Amino acid sequence: MKIKVLIPITLLGMVSWGQKSEDVIPKDAVTVFSLNNISILQKVSMDELVSYDFMTELQSELFDGSTQGKTLKDAGIDFNQKMNIFYGKNTEFEISGFTFGITDKSKLFDVFDDFDRMESLVPGTEYYNNYFNHLMIQGNVGLLIRVDTDQEKLTEITDSIWIARGFELPWSSEDEYYDEEMDQYDDEIPIDDPTMNEDGDEVEEIIEEDVEDTPVAVDEMNDLFKNYYELRDSIESEYSRRRLFLITEELFVKKQNLKAIDSRLANQLTHTSDGIFYLDNSRNFKNTNSLFYLQAMFPDLYRDLNELYTGNVMLGDIVLNQKSIDLKIEANYGEGLGSIYQELNSAKFDKNVLKYIPKNNTGFFTYQIDLKKGYEKAYQVIMPILSEEKNARISANVLTIELLNDFINTDEVFNTYKGSMFGTFNGIKRVKTKRIEFFYDEETFEYGEKEIEAEEDMPIFTLGFTTARPDIPNKILKHMSRITSQFKNMGDYWVYEEAILNSVPLYMINKNGLFIFTNDEDLAKNHSNGYGSDALTGKLAKNAAKSGSIYGYMNLGDMINRLPESILNDHRFNVLASMRGKKGEMEVTSSKTSRQKTTYNLTYSFDGTFDNAGKYLLDLVNTAYLVSTKR
Repeated sequence: MKIKVLIPITLLGMVSWGQKSEDVIPKDAVTVFSLNNISILQKVSMDELVSYDFMTELQSELFDGSTQGKTLKDAGIDFNQKMNIFYGKNTEFEISGFTFGITDKSKLFDVFDDFDRMESLVPGTEYYNNYFNHLMIQGNVGLLIRVDTDQEKLTEITDSIWIARGFELPWSSEDEYYDEEMDQYDDEIPIDDPTMNEDGDEVEEIIEEDVEDTPVAVDEMNDLFKNYYELRDSIESEYSRRRLFLITEELFVKKQNLKAIDSRLANQLTHTSDGIFYLDNSRNFKNTNSLFYLQAMFPDLYRDLNELYTGNVMLGDIVLNQKSIDLKIEANYGEGLGSIYQELNSAKFDKNVLKYIPKNNTGFFTYQIDLKKGYEKAYQVIMPILSEEKNARISANVLTIELLNDFINTDEVFNTYKGSMFGTFNGIKRVKTKRIEFFYDEETFEYGEKEIEAEEDMPIFTLGFTTARPDIPNKILKHMSRITSQFKNMGDYWVYEEAILNSVPLYMINKNGLFIFTNDEDLAKNHSNGYGSDALTGKLAKNAAKSGSIYGYMNLGDMINRLPESILNDHRFNVLASMRGKKGEMEVTSSKTSRQKTTYNLTYSFDGTFDNAGKYLLDLVNTAYLVSTKR
């Protein structure tokens, strides 16, 4: 009998200790950053770690002052396992957190010292709580997670229960009170002279004592608000608790996790790179609240569009080399969307753009898309979906699009912008500007405005695109010059005076099949036909021409050293600030787009070795996180 009991216990122990940190990533996560070889993070302090945007989702209260000066090495974390940071959001709830391996639980709670042990949610799992943050431990794996009910959903549920109980919404009562007060004022007859009645006859003036108005039941209104938000808080707590229980049961009992249900993530986690990331854009599309109306009113159309977007997943690898950081991103598409992207990204590179990129530039990019082919393929793929929708409004829009497509000369429309674009950055220039300052005199109660001169740091930029219809920009510029004297034709270029910061001119060049905007005075006045022998050549020019839809280059060290101190001191630019004083170059290339995917490669090459590879890696992860969440 003892042997029979011992066998399942042993098996349970083998399962729990055999699982890895990536086996407890919730299936509802849509963004995952997995740090491989996380021993490189041993020098990263807890204070630095929680300062990143991807970590602040867990609240800054997660680690209190007692962790100051401690590192991940002091936290009893298993550096032979991956650390997986995840985030997910849908119309019902939002989750964020990370999973990790554990070697020493006592050391772990020296860091997580604000967590209290609670009754386990599921058998075989330890549960610890700290306000909104929850720590689950099974075997040698930990899951730190926060679960929040969607605020719009929460308001909808609370309002429904509140009204069902026979109460009016607090703000409705408040609005009604103010409406009644205003109605009373509207009903009164205004009398200019207090000694005259409404017929204009003089009457004896009556002096009335001031009588206080009946006080409004402020306490009653406050109690109404208080009760409403207490109900809302209790609903939020209960819904979050239920969702937490379901997630815990899925992960630790049913073994349902993101790795198990998505082979793309499972395959990505096998890579030996220093870090990987996963972003499911198709579920982001499906879960966004902005599409609720479309989903409710046109469910068939929503289903078809969702199917079109299915398979749109971004996968990436981060590799830390001795003298470079390499980031590889693979954008995967479904058949329908991929066919559109394939046509859109099939444009040929226009070598004319290289004439306007100087050799000594700090950074530049080129981008080419074939709008005509992309439009034709999108019309072919999307119009049948719209045409099937039996709705008067959508049918009218479909008819309008079809008529426009038949009557408009699309060749000429797309010749206005042929598809090649470029931009350059040539450093920062200190310029004199004018700005309006408002003033107010508290003694005389006079206010006014005055124009003052100042100095600002302004980036020197150039932005241009190819066109087969130079007459179109010319028509627009001539029209603008008739409206305002600020637009002037200078022969080789046009100028819009005081266009930037109310003082700096903007120049426009319409030559060589390109229409160019720039605030670079030297380019407009001395190089309107291009830089000639001083234009970009060699390896960078060849790389730009060979790349797919996009190419970018930046002398990062030069660029960062030229940026104003105020920008680098801003926490939003901590990635750039961390690279201040370093010499390095960044290059972005893309592959040719197929119906299945496009691959992007970013390489940051620098002199010397890493001072702290973990810090570099976290900077890159944070940048990718901000991009993926559009913050």
